[in-house]
Amino acid sequence: MNKVIKFAGAQVFSQGKLSQSEDSFWLDGKMVDKPSGEVVEVNAKGCWLLPALTALGVDFCEPARDDIYTLKAGFEAMYRGGFYSALLESCYNPIDSIQRLKAIQSECEKSKLDIRHLAAISLNYDHQNLSEMLELSQGGAVGFGDGGELPADLLFLRRAFDYGSMTQKRFFMQPQEYSLSSKGYVHEGSIADGMGMRAIPKIAETIAVYELIELARNTNCPLHLKQITCAESVDLIKQAQKAGLDVTCDVSVYHLLFDHQILRKLDTNAFVLPPFRESSDKAALWEGLNQGVIQAISLAHKPVLEQDKLTNYESAVPGAISLEIAFSALWERAELYLKDPLADLLKLLTIGPNKVMAMEDSKLNWFLFNPEATVELNKCFFAGQVCNSPLLRQEINGVVQGTMFNGQWRNAQ
Repeated sequence: MNKVIKFAGAQVFSQGKLSQSEDSFWLDGKMVDKPSGEVVEVNAKGCWLLPALTALGVDFCEPARDDIYTLKAGFEAMYRGGFYSALLESCYNPIDSIQRLKAIQSECEKSKLDIRHLAAISLNYDHQNLSEMLELSQGGAVGFGDGGELPADLLFLRRAFDYGSMTQKRFFMQPQEYSLSSKGYVHEGSIADGMGMRAIPKIAETIAVYELIELARNTNCPLHLKQITCAESVDLIKQAQKAGLDVTCDVSVYHLLFDHQILRKLDTNAFVLPPFRESSDKAALWEGLNQGVIQAISLAHKPVLEQDKLTNYESAVPGAISLEIAFSALWERAELYLKDPLADLLKLLTIGPNKVMAMEDSKLNWFLFNPEATVELNKCFFAGQVCNSPLLRQEINGVVQGTMFNGQWRNAQ
């Protein structure tokens, strides 16, 4: 039986705003008036009690690459960041059979978190042989993904959309035309030119966005575009939505924080794909969130070993982790860009991703956030053995103090 939890001095987020600071008592995720039995008291003075978050775009690597990251590390990172729900898709572990889906579901159930899964559109992400999408859909897959690499063969992709449309599950696709981008690793612009770096033009993304939207239109298949990066993509998606197509999209945490100016530091922890674009593109992404064109913020949580980052920029493995720090990194920036900063940011990390996945919002799970606390992001701050974040060794304002998931209180660290 869960104990009553007393949050002393917390402000509770309810009906779109924070309440006045006061003591509140909670049992099984619900506020109660008169507690009975043993009470666990949490010093929450100056803190906010906020709805638990949902993470799109996370890769926990296990089983194929548990030398990099494990499911246990991923679950711990979710607790530290205030995330109760997540959508897993691993480039290392294609869920292309019902056996693989059941195996990973069984492992994730042990976490007591709400973990959902994307199934692969093709066997072993080979982009040649379709997976059994109907069976995977019936087995509980939220939708279907490309493993982070869009098939080059449009005929195969149309076959996949045709078959997948029978399930009415959403296709989660990374818009990237690889014949235009396969040899590049940064944004095509003045900084890349000046530093002699191989670049990826915006049209590598926008051409793919257009193609995917047309396939969705032709097959009547729900579509989600992952990690869009530029203003032109926002415009194309906006037009599709106005035309009545079921097209959603997300933007990653770090694409809201950085633009291609960060290349000047030559920090391989800031090497991600798709690349950071220009400041005008970053502004357009924030405006897309304000307008509702972009429904969710993605975590794009990709662990990379330290030795794969300690090399030349062009030789490094792309990717960054974000689960532990996403909300902390974004909440102050939201003050500059979002109309109703706290409410809108929470929506983009709860209601938005849940709607994309066609799952209900979690109303009984919460996390405690201290907006006044500061922390330096050293290696120990992150779960697992990796710390590949562009914010490593920097100080951030705002810290997740703990979680109340499934009626149980747990300190974040």
